[in-house]
Amino acid sequence: MTAAWFDHALAFALAVLFPIRAGTFGFRRLVLAPPGDVPRVRRALYTQAMALQWGLAALTAALWIGQRRPWDALGLLPRATPLSLGVTLLAVVVAALLMLQARRVSADDHALAAVLPRLERIRRMLPHDGGELRRFVALSLTAGVCEEILYRGFLMWYLGGWLGPAPSLALAAVIFGIGHSYQGWRGVLVTGLAGAVFGAVYLLAGSLLPAIILHAAGDIHSGLIAHAALRRESAQAGSSA
Repeated sequence: MTAAWFDHALAFALAVLFPIRAGTFGFRRLVLAPPGDVPRVRRALYTQAMALQWGLAALTAALWIGQRRPWDALGLLPRATPLSLGVTLLAVVVAALLMLQARRVSADDHALAAVLPRLERIRRMLPHDGGELRRFVALSLTAGVCEEILYRGFLMWYLGGWLGPAPSLALAAVIFGIGHSYQGWRGVLVTGLAGAVFGAVYLLAGSLLPAIILHAAGDIHSGLIAHAALRRESAQAGSSA
């Protein structure tokens, strides 16, 4: 299938415009916001990110329909092969284990104390109360679906027009990592490696479903632990005041 002008535009947005937007209009707004205004800005950014991602995913689906492209090229055609079903089942098991681990860590004061230093750079982006946590979970589910459609389904298809499966997986993972550059070098490395894992799972299963499950579960896992650590810190600060 030949890429059209809108494919080039979307690929450019994912590779160039999104990292710029995330670092300037997103993270920078939080950094510059007065302390009392940070919760409002954080909630607004959660909502804006969800709207943007669902909008782009819907646009991609509409373009796929308009061009009469097969859904399996985007990873949205369910597969009933033993391998695909096995990978999906494994993803469900891993997701369940991540939730159990988040629950265990959230009840362990020593583990939460060790987590706090790693959150320092992005703590303003993380959920601080129950309402924000619920919104963060919704954002995590959004990222699981939409980012997999955009970065694995679309971008790997787009790059595959010039590269083979493995190079397109690697380059899409690099682009995915750069899109999180506002988190610092560690954030780029972690998200880039996660993108490579999601891409490998996608190629192995022939469907985005297991990658979506792992992506959403991983983000929710991080949000639950971060929320528990920040809540513990706030409680300790209140008791010592």
